[in-house]
Amino acid sequence: MESITVESYAGSRAEEQPLRFYIGLRKIEIQSIEKRWLTPECRCFKVLGDDACLYVLQYDNDKDTWSLLNIDIP
Repeated sequence: MESITVESYAGSRAEEQPLRFYIGLRKIEIQSIEKRWLTPECRCFKVLGDDACLYVLQYDNDKDTWSLLNIDIP
């Protein structure tokens, strides 16, 4: 797992959803959320970045941290 910085939006249901994220200084805008799922410890999102890559991001509820789990490069 790689540590990342994520800018997210919490709507009226207080459910965080990622808008963009940074790997080091590289900014990736999220074009769409392809899939989302919950585990007892976290929320996961499979997202399409503006670089045409698919990423799996994980938000750890207890630690209030985001991690990059996977990258699918076309």
